[in-house]
Amino acid sequence: MEELIYNTKFLFQGYLQMHKCEFFNIPEYQRGYKWTKENAIQLLNDLSNFKKTTKDEFYCLQNITITRTKLNGHPCFNVIDGQQRLTTLFIILSFIQRNFVKKIIPVNSNLFEYSIRDTTNKFLRNNVLSGELWKSEIDLKTAESKDQYYIMEVAKAISEWFNIHNTSKLKSTILDDLKLIVNVVDSEEEETIFASLNGGKVDLDGADLVRAILITRAAKQKYPQREIVNKGLYQLSNDDINLNINISVSSQGKINEFRVKIGIELDKINQWWSDKHVRTYFEQLLSNNIVKNKNFLYKNYPIDLLYYAFFEAYNKNTEKNDLDIKFFENGRDCNNKEEDDHLELYYKVHEFHLTMVDWYNDIETYNLVGYLMFSFKSPIITFECIWKIWQNSGTKSIFKNKIKSIIRFQLAVASSQNVDDIKNTFKKIINDETIPEIEKGLSSLRERILDINYNWYEDSFTQKFLPLLDILPFYIESKKKNDRKIEIKRINTRYLKRTSLEDREHVRSQKRSYDEQNPQDVEALLEENRKGLNSIGNLVLLHESVNRSYGNDELIKKMVRIYSEHILDNENSYIRPHTFDVFMSKMKNMDQNGLSNDRFFWSDEDINRTVKAIDRSISEYLSFPNLNNNLIEEKQ
Repeated sequence: MEELIYNTKFLFQGYLQMHKCEFFNIPEYQRGYKWTKENAIQLLNDLSNFKKTTKDEFYCLQNITITRTKLNGHPCFNVIDGQQRLTTLFIILSFIQRNFVKKIIPVNSNLFEYSIRDTTNKFLRNNVLSGELWKSEIDLKTAESKDQYYIMEVAKAISEWFNIHNTSKLKSTILDDLKLIVNVVDSEEEETIFASLNGGKVDLDGADLVRAILITRAAKQKYPQREIVNKGLYQLSNDDINLNINISVSSQGKINEFRVKIGIELDKINQWWSDKHVRTYFEQLLSNNIVKNKNFLYKNYPIDLLYYAFFEAYNKNTEKNDLDIKFFENGRDCNNKEEDDHLELYYKVHEFHLTMVDWYNDIETYNLVGYLMFSFKSPIITFECIWKIWQNSGTKSIFKNKIKSIIRFQLAVASSQNVDDIKNTFKKIINDETIPEIEKGLSSLRERILDINYNWYEDSFTQKFLPLLDILPFYIESKKKNDRKIEIKRINTRYLKRTSLEDREHVRSQKRSYDEQNPQDVEALLEENRKGLNSIGNLVLLHESVNRSYGNDELIKKMVRIYSEHILDNENSYIRPHTFDVFMSKMKNMDQNGLSNDRFFWSDEDINRTVKAIDRSISEYLSFPNLNNNLIEEKQ
């Protein structure tokens, strides 16, 4: 397997010779040259600002896609994608080699053909490659075609840029450190590939670029070839020593095998991230800006979501918040050795992926992290923050407890606003310090939960608090032991399905049948209906498309619809687990107490029963402060 990434100098000097081809050809189906002076100046500015800190570092100008063919009997490469970049590099090289004794591209060569238009081909050879274009002031009005106009505009911009900038090191950057990924494809699929890449205006995605970097560099760093010239043999690393092989054989075979392994592994990783539930979950953990990135389109290339997460976890440049390929170009240096940074990158990405799989598969971690980021993502609560906590936690249990502490912190802050210095308080929480203000805020929150007269309906915090009830574990009774003890088990279920535009719904029926009741009973029911209407024990969340379709139906009708929609069409009519449990708890309560349908309404008893269940489960799981028993009884 040959290299995939080549620098500018080799691409125009040695690549064709290596493949026994004579030139690069721009075929007839391509559009003309349309780079502007702004495009060219941006490229030169980027190259000028590029600072090489390691010997393997390079500036990647993305890809070109080519296919082997023949033109008039001459072997060549048709350029399917990347002709704008190649033409621009051809113009830049033509300009900077004017004073070179040994030319990069011989002025009498046909190294670059433009079959799309013969006049453009002649202009590039006779005016650009020869250097004639720059011997006098370039007048754009003399252009004879659109191709010539854009070529002359770029050529003029290049000349003007070099005249005002210090370019002593730029020439070597352009020749040696500017590189492209070269994809060679089957000629039988040439026009189909062109239509997909160019007709759809789709450049190579970041996922392909990262793949190319890993495959070409990581394998070579794992099995370095160190030739001993005076012996004519290869010095092999310990991994290469095998009594069953001739040690004089190059380790190229092992390099190729490892490249194949990397490719297969990346395909498996991409397949896992392709699952729509995986994608939905991790989308909410990451920055909201990921949907705006044009270079890493994770909805088309699912593995990009892994790269986003990896970037947010390891990005040390706080000024750089948007992922680009440069983050991966230099690899990761974890052992202070420069020669294996891309191999380290591969291992780091793979290890990071396995950690994300573990987070996803562990239901409690899935729920805790998901709820925290879904409800409280902020400049303080970020994926980077969660990742650092994971790295600093000795065990998974410690990590979960840390996340619980942060949830407690966020609940206290969001519900009471008693904490003034949030950043410093957060740091103390991470360090397991007990903060009186936080405990006070949680006590206040617990009092409000127990108070059936508190107006949760008008409290914006309600829509952050209610989803928490879906991640709390529930308890089941197992078989009796020795006919005396009953074993209690805590059960976690995966709940998180992100929904937007949710309404607060009153469980209490807004309509009742009063036909067979006397006026006194009607008044009593109306008074009862006014009590606890906005308490936490009378509210659930429903998606607005579902909630608004209920209107003011009677409770029995709501229950029937929620049950049927949850069971029969949970995909399109999503009902939160807590919402479903509240409605179904009424059914269970009726069965246990022998209530008939004419008593089928949400009563104060139901409100109190729900409130007690919420208080009991949340206080135990998140270690809410204890309250005075008399106060609890009074509130309930």
